[in-house]
Amino acid sequence: MSKRIQKIISLVLTLLLCVSLAAGCSKSSGESKDTAATGDTDTKQGDSAGEKVDLTFAIWDANQQAGMQAMADAFMKENPNITVKVEVTPWDQYWTKLNAAASGGNMPDIFWMHPEQIYNYVEGNALMNLSDKISGSSIDLKNYPQFIGEDFNIDGVQYGIPKDYSTIGLWYNKDIFDAAGVSYPDDTWTWDDWMSAAEKLTNKDKGIYGMLAPCNSQNFYYNLIWQNGSDVINADETDSLYDDPKTIEAIKYGVSFIEKGFSPTTEDFANTTPDQYFESGKAAMITAGSWMATEYLAIEGLNLDVAPMPQKVQRGSICGGMGYSIAAKTKHPEEAWKFVEYLGSLDANLIQSKSGAAISAFTGSQDPWVEGFPKINAKVFVDAADYGYSTQYVKSRRDWVTLEEDIMTQVFTGSISAEDGCKQIADQVQEILDAK
Repeated sequence: MSKRIQKIISLVLTLLLCVSLAAGCSKSSGESKDTAATGDTDTKQGDSAGEKVDLTFAIWDANQQAGMQAMADAFMKENPNITVKVEVTPWDQYWTKLNAAASGGNMPDIFWMHPEQIYNYVEGNALMNLSDKISGSSIDLKNYPQFIGEDFNIDGVQYGIPKDYSTIGLWYNKDIFDAAGVSYPDDTWTWDDWMSAAEKLTNKDKGIYGMLAPCNSQNFYYNLIWQNGSDVINADETDSLYDDPKTIEAIKYGVSFIEKGFSPTTEDFANTTPDQYFESGKAAMITAGSWMATEYLAIEGLNLDVAPMPQKVQRGSICGGMGYSIAAKTKHPEEAWKFVEYLGSLDANLIQSKSGAAISAFTGSQDPWVEGFPKINAKVFVDAADYGYSTQYVKSRRDWVTLEEDIMTQVFTGSISAEDGCKQIADQVQEILDAK
């Protein structure tokens, strides 16, 4: 099954979530409406300081498992009556499994939450209201980047504690650059420099592409839109910006890597992923996230580094933050909160950074992550937060993300022009927004 089909199946399941959660999380006999909405369930069970309590902590990235386990171990050392089991489920199955658990009322106690998914779980009353918990606790949301905290705040209620943030950089193969006599990318690179280098680095005889340009919003074309001073939707979530000339220009630029033969085609990517091209030494450049550092650096013989994203009218990189959420119906709300409160602390964030798992969200905890990757200019990813965007994470996104992906696939395969595709998206998204 292709990744695209998997994504569509996952999205359909997500769209069904609100209905299923409404059934699975509806109030039971004797349960008040307020309790169902906030997750303030009976706290007597398992709340005794000396009683043994088992908590489940669900994540989706095996590369981060060691870091999450180290944080859980540190917590359990200070709280010997609480056992935390870290459970890893790959991304493609994570949301399907979590959706089913929410519908059945048996969600893990604590789990990673994504800003693109949170609206479904909030509307299904599946997440604990953390606002009251935060008040009077050691958690201060001012210690994290504002945009991450806001991504998990819905209608004034906090449903997640910031975990980390991820940004995009321009990874490059130094050996391919050296062989072609091309200077490495740096913070002065513009779109013109980028395209010129891609041409010089492409070597069809050796099967080497200068740049990888997949139909991928997160890793590629959203970043181009922001770099050109536009966006996919306005701040008030009332207007689609896909028909903005700057948006159209950005998509044209991205597709031109393929049209000029400097990148594999979308059909090629169906057989060999962008990461596989890059990791096998068949591509000089790829735009990829900070989360790929551990994987890329583990490839024997891959001589690489990373540079800031090139710019057009400005710099731009996706800057998505993850969060820790608690199941509204956890049987151990106090212990679960105690663990999440710890996960949000400076100590836990430093453990996460030192493990290399992710760029920790807590201000001042990022240096250990950078120092953990001395072979590359890892600070690029930390600095990118200053020009990062997460404006696509709006409530209406679930209503238009599939049509966006479908039409953009047609654009990247050359079935329709970038201008026609962008205008089609704009018109259809606008209809959705106007209907709300």
